[in-house]
Amino acid sequence: MADIALTAIRELGDRRGEALVLNNLGIALQQARRFEEAIIAHQDAAAICQELGDRHGEDVALINLGLALREVRRFEEAITACQDAAAICQELGDRHGEGQALNNLGLALREVRRFEEAITAHQDAAAICQELGDRHGEALVLNNLGIALQEARKFEEAITVHQQDLAICRELGDRHREGMALNNLGLALRQVRRFEEAITACQDAAAICQELGDRHGEGMALNNLGLALQEVERFDEAITVHQQDLAICQELDDWHREAWALNNLGLALQGAQRFEEAITAHQDAAAICRELGNRYGEGQALNNLGIALQEVERFDEAITVLQNAITIFNQLEDAHAVSVASNFLERTRRLGDEDAPS
Repeated sequence: MADIALTAIRELGDRRGEALVLNNLGIALQQARRFEEAIIAHQDAAAICQELGDRHGEDVALINLGLALREVRRFEEAITACQDAAAICQELGDRHGEGQALNNLGLALREVRRFEEAITAHQDAAAICQELGDRHGEALVLNNLGIALQEARKFEEAITVHQQDLAICRELGDRHREGMALNNLGLALRQVRRFEEAITACQDAAAICQELGDRHGEGMALNNLGLALQEVERFDEAITVHQQDLAICQELDDWHREAWALNNLGLALQGAQRFEEAITAHQDAAAICRELGNRYGEGQALNNLGIALQEVERFDEAITVLQNAITIFNQLEDAHAVSVASNFLERTRRLGDEDAPS
C-alpha cells in the first residue's frame, strides 16, 4: 500500500506528501525490523524536507533516522542525525522534539562509550520533560540517565536517579516501567555492595514481571537477583533463581541470555561446592557462545570452567581451557581479562606441579 501511495504522490509531484509517506514507510519498516530499508526511506524524507525548507518535517525524519541507524549499530551516523535533529528542534522552539532527540542522542553516545556526553544529553532531556510536565517521558529519560551513570561508575548518582524514575512510574501506575526501574536500581545497589536492598529490588522486579506475563523482564530480574544472592553467599537460593532464569531463556529460545544464565548458574554451583555440576554448566555456556560467535562470552565461560576444573584437581584440562580463554582475550585485546585468566593459569600450573608424583 505504501508503495502505491508513494507512486501516486510522485506522479502528482506532491513533494511534501512524498516526504510524509516516506517517513511513515520508514517507521513501518522499522517495526518490521527492515532497518536498512527504513534508513533509506528516512534519508529520502529528510532530503525532501530540506529541499522544501520544511524544518519540522526534517527534524522528524532525522529523529527516526537516528533510531534506525542505532539499530544497525551505525552509531556515529546516529549521533550526527540526533545532533542535527536536536539543533533544528531548538531553532524551532520544539521542546518536545528536542527532548526526544537528546534522549536518542544519549543512547547512541552510550553505545560508543562516550558516557559523560551521554549523561549530559539525558540530563538535558530530563529537564525538558520536567519543564513540559511530561512525567512519562521524564521517567523514560531518567531510566536511560541512570544506566549511563552506572556505565560511568557513578553508582550513588545512578541510585538516586533510578529511585526518582521508580517514584514516577508508581505515581503513573506504570507497572511495566516500575519493574524495569526496580531491576536497574537493583543493579546499581549491588555495585555499591548494598546487597540486601539489591535483593529486595530484584525480587520486587521479578514479581511485577511475573504478574504482567513479561517473561523476558522476569528472566533479567531473576539473573540480577541470583548475582546479588551470590554476593551474600546464599548460594542455594542463587542456584534456584538462576535455574528459573535458565528455564525462561530456553522457553524464549534466547540463546544469548541462556549462555549467561548457564555461566552464572555455574558460578553459584561453584559457590555451593558443586563443582561437577558447575563444570557442565560452564561447558554448555561455552558451547552456546561458540555457536553464536560470542567470543567474549566464550572466553568468560572457559575462564570459569578452568577454575571449576582446578577445584576438582583436573589440572591438565584446566590448563588447556585457561590457555584457550587467554587466546580469545588476546584476540579481543582485553588486557584485564588476559591478566585475570593468566593468574588462574599460573596458580593451576603451580597446584598441578605440587600434585604431581615426585
